[in-house]
Amino acid sequence: MKIALVELSQSHEECLYSQVQFLAGSATVDLYLHPKHKAQVTPYHNYSKSIFYIPARLGLLKKIAYAFSFAQTLAQYDKVIFNTASSSKLLRNTVLLLQFFSVECFGVVHNAKKLESSFTQRLISTKIKKYYVLNDHLLQVIPRNKTIRLQSFYPIYFPTFSDPLHKPGNEVWLVIPGSIDFKRRDYSRLIHALKEKPPPKNLKFVLLGRLNIAFEDGKTLLESISKNNLQHYFITFESFIPNHVFHAYIKNADFILPLLVLHDAYLKYKISGSFNLAFAYKKPMLCHNFFKPIADIAKNAVFYNSNSLSEVVQTLSSTRTVPKALYTDPKWDFDFQRDRYLNFLNVVPVQS
Repeated sequence: MKIALVELSQSHEECLYSQVQFLAGSATVDLYLHPKHKAQVTPYHNYSKSIFYIPARLGLLKKIAYAFSFAQTLAQYDKVIFNTASSSKLLRNTVLLLQFFSVECFGVVHNAKKLESSFTQRLISTKIKKYYVLNDHLLQVIPRNKTIRLQSFYPIYFPTFSDPLHKPGNEVWLVIPGSIDFKRRDYSRLIHALKEKPPPKNLKFVLLGRLNIAFEDGKTLLESISKNNLQHYFITFESFIPNHVFHAYIKNADFILPLLVLHDAYLKYKISGSFNLAFAYKKPMLCHNFFKPIADIAKNAVFYNSNSLSEVVQTLSSTRTVPKALYTDPKWDFDFQRDRYLNFLNVVPVQS
């Protein structure tokens, strides 16, 4: 069986490796990627027959012409999986053209709200009838659709990276993964908590994203940290963080602190990459109790409320507050995730 795994956008490369691993041995896999991902996908060559790159910049007429040729290329496969099955004109045009071919198409939807309210998504869904979402919780809350089938899988497997870090034995690391973005993360709550009740100095908050003062959010956050004399609590990065360094900090984390804004979308339509990183390395999370309705979070996190973050942080100078039984569900096993993913594709798993 020949399968094409396609990522036309500049995002969500982190979801590809798990799928390539799941498919290895059960199908011949070719990757079609945005060229931005070129530097990140060296480990994929062990599992994928070929990797091709989509032209990044095309004029309108060339985009239309390319959609025709790309659809003809994808039509030669038994199945096509779109790793980001939304928000792309090339994707929309290619999928509509694939209506004229028998190839079966699947998609990963990263924000399931598009399935409810996006006209473009409805066009895409005339060909893609089966979508993956990235957490079991979303299967329970997304309204049923008679014409679309959903399944979940967890993209929580990554290449084995070298670990260049030396973590002082007395330090407790709370890692906040992702770009510095006030629209997504509530840094002000954390700054207020540290200012209100300073914790022991062995507690370190790792801002695992580039803190670029050339951008407003980076400048604002750094000024807030400095103004409140909290620099000794933070580990920051002024430049791009290489993959092996990024994953080393996750691997060495005592807690993952998503620090997300309290937005209903996280309960209804999408999952944060911070959660998936915690799942990948089976790390306990420190989360606002707003996220308790998500079973995976409820079972694997320490919680705070809008007024208790400073008190909870105080207790974390010792990791004795970690829940006793973490990640005990069979869903965290590779074989479980692989088999669920492949069964939805109607591909027979090769047992490991």
